[in-house]
Amino acid sequence: MKILNMIENKYICNCKKYNLFEKDYIYWEDRETTSDELDIIKFIKNKFHIKDKNLLHIGIGNSKIASIFNEADKIVGITVSKGEFNFANKLNLSNYEIFLCDKYSENFINITQKFKFDFIIDTNLKSYSCCLKSFNYMFTNYLKILNLDGKIITSRKGMNWYKKLKPKLTFSLKKLFHYKLKEIEGDKSNILSLDEINKISTDNNLKLTYNERVLYLTK
Repeated sequence: MKILNMIENKYICNCKKYNLFEKDYIYWEDRETTSDELDIIKFIKNKFHIKDKNLLHIGIGNSKIASIFNEADKIVGITVSKGEFNFANKLNLSNYEIFLCDKYSENFINITQKFKFDFIIDTNLKSYSCCLKSFNYMFTNYLKILNLDGKIITSRKGMNWYKKLKPKLTFSLKKLFHYKLKEIEGDKSNILSLDEINKISTDNNLKLTYNERVLYLTK
């Protein structure tokens, strides 16, 4: 498995951001898979064939998606957490390539443009956006690397989630002093309404499909 570590992320906006790559921050690598992600996993298993497809997972967490869909031809994972990055590396999955990168950064398209994806899984499409400019830039990049008939899949719960990640030095009996990424209150404008996603769909000539748990856009 080829691993590339991208530390110096650059951005198109001037929003104040925490440096998520300064330390070896842990985040979700040793935690249970979220209900949002489990909804997406169940939906994909029931709806689509993954064999021989290329899959991009944004925010890899405990890498459950890479483990479950290991019949895919290629799985690329993006994370801002060195803990998640290291955990994914140790899984030693032959078709799994991981990058330490922020999806809102300019580095993202530099990394992913060599691939074309049939599925982009992003549980929190807009939840952690610093501004609308960065969100639109991210989404445009998604479309650039999405195959014709490819799907961008997200969670309905995730559409209503708005948080920021703050680096923190913390202490526990198990890990003693360590660095982690803590979720703090974010911007309510990052709630992604059905009206907004419908406009995004129309503006980009995408087909919008959803149920009560999962939503996806088809190119």
